[in-house]
Amino acid sequence: MAKLPIDDVYVDDDDTVGWPDTIGDKMLPRIDGAITLYDVQDKDSFADIPEVLTAIRKASIPSLLVSAKCDTPTADRELDPSMVEQKARRSINGVGTLQSSHSSIDEHKKAMSVLLRNIIFGTQDGDEGQDRSSMRRRTQSNAVRPVSPRPPGGLGHARASSEYTGSIHKDLKHARHDSSIAALGRSDTLQVPGESYDDIPRSFLFEESGSDNGSALSQRSSVSIDATPQAVASAPRTSILAENGATWDELVDRLLAQPASKADSKFSGIFLALYRKFAAPGKLLEAIVERFDVLERDTVMQQIMKTIAQLRFLAVLEQWIGQYPGDFAHPRTKRRMQTFAGKIAQVKIFTVAAKEISGHLELVQEDDDTDWACNDKEREASGSQESSASRSSSLIDDPNFGFMDALSGSTLLDDKSTTATIGDETIRSASGISISSSQIMAHAEAAQKAAQLLQPAQRQQLSKIQWRALEAQPDDLIAKELTRMDWVMFSSIRPRDLVRQVSMSEKARCKSLIHVNRMIEHFNQVAAWVKNYVLFRDKPKHRAIMLEKMMRIGRKLREMNNYNALGAIIAGIKSSCVQRLAATRELISPQVGKDYARLELLMGSSKSHAAYRLAWENSSSERIPYLPLHLRDLASAEQG
Repeated sequence: MAKLPIDDVYVDDDDTVGWPDTIGDKMLPRIDGAITLYDVQDKDSFADIPEVLTAIRKASIPSLLVSAKCDTPTADRELDPSMVEQKARRSINGVGTLQSSHSSIDEHKKAMSVLLRNIIFGTQDGDEGQDRSSMRRRTQSNAVRPVSPRPPGGLGHARASSEYTGSIHKDLKHARHDSSIAALGRSDTLQVPGESYDDIPRSFLFEESGSDNGSALSQRSSVSIDATPQAVASAPRTSILAENGATWDELVDRLLAQPASKADSKFSGIFLALYRKFAAPGKLLEAIVERFDVLERDTVMQQIMKTIAQLRFLAVLEQWIGQYPGDFAHPRTKRRMQTFAGKIAQVKIFTVAAKEISGHLELVQEDDDTDWACNDKEREASGSQESSASRSSSLIDDPNFGFMDALSGSTLLDDKSTTATIGDETIRSASGISISSSQIMAHAEAAQKAAQLLQPAQRQQLSKIQWRALEAQPDDLIAKELTRMDWVMFSSIRPRDLVRQVSMSEKARCKSLIHVNRMIEHFNQVAAWVKNYVLFRDKPKHRAIMLEKMMRIGRKLREMNNYNALGAIIAGIKSSCVQRLAATRELISPQVGKDYARLELLMGSSKSHAAYRLAWENSSSERIPYLPLHLRDLASAEQG
């Protein structure tokens, strides 16, 4: 058991609780449960309790709220523990409560046993009475939903507004990354679309009525059923992997593990984009199927836990084949995937996932991914099947299996829903279309067609008519048009295109790199456009008018979270031919100049672009990244 001052505990970027890395000079062990203690005689000891307790609950950690010194006479108390517990239970579903005193030792033992039981079985008391049908619905949804869920949108604390940074509940010595949290007003914070502050449950500290304002939070932050230790062994801690690297098995385990943090929720997408640098698709398929088969043969784990983990594995496969179909274009790899889909289709609860995987397989064809980096063609030619006989599984290597018959039989339902049964309970899930990867691929293809129409106009000599026409256009209209073009170009780029852009020596072989090159050329054209219009007129007063307009356009682009076009605008203004215009800059209004200076700080390279990275993390709506920086990051990673 570890004892921490509440000042050492902080609220992370995804509104879950964050712990310091060390206690003194020792590493902090894994936190499985939390006891939050306050003094009824000291109201200040309770000040940070509501926010931290809510963050603990959002992290799905069993918790216990302890009111200390409850044997104090009522007249000497600053807080009423009964009222606090009542509001806590109403606002935060499943939180345990205890009033401690010297005469209540038995109650202490009982409360501790309840907390330990919740830790062991991975549930809160408040969750035990949940409608079990809702649990079943969550189970089946893993087969059709992406494995990288968007972090909850609730705002437990104010988020950064890019240029102004500060911190709460987070000390520098405990910081795990560069991002900090700014305490700004509502108008300065970035909110999730569709949610307002009034929609977010308030902390029970500020709750004055008996209304149940915390019900929405309780539903959103309920403990996942597959958080039990009986499921699959949890993935290694992120900090350990970052410091010491990871083996292939550790990476696959983390890919298939239930996401427990914001970083874990992003891992699957990152891994699937980059794994081809060191492993062929067939190797990854073997590793996933092997773990699926191990679960199937496990006789100790409860059936429901086993099924949940297997559905999560199938969701990873569906995401993989949907986003990177070229990985399965090799004949043997495609055949193995078809065999696997056909065999799992015979199990009724897996029919939805099998149908989705089979649908993606029908669209598989060779593309830039097929023969890129580590591929199955070279793996098969070299004979390095890693002792194929021992690694093969009957789920994928069964030449006598007629997968077409299995998929066309009655095991797959053709109606709009699929029903499966475990024991005496029913799981119902929408079938048909994959919500995630199919839409991503279709969106990328549509964007690629639209991007081909965005051809730069031929160079022509500027005139005063064109200059005046641009000066008369509203700033937000110009910013919207730049953002529209950038969004189309950015949407046409797939993650692996960026990896290939910085890592391939024979770039001409990859047709998809044209989309990356198009956006790079557009960035340079916007920077040149800024320079040309500022320098077109000779007099400083005219140059100042256009320069000020470009600065205002930059502010509009920032408000639209278009960091790429903002970077291009700043690049044009900071070019040597514009930077030297001292007389022109003196005519810029102080307010516009001050605002532009903040934009320069935001996009500045100080501390490895720390300000931009912070703003990017805290931009919760649509956003377009600053492409040059991310390409540089990938190039640095490529060089080691």
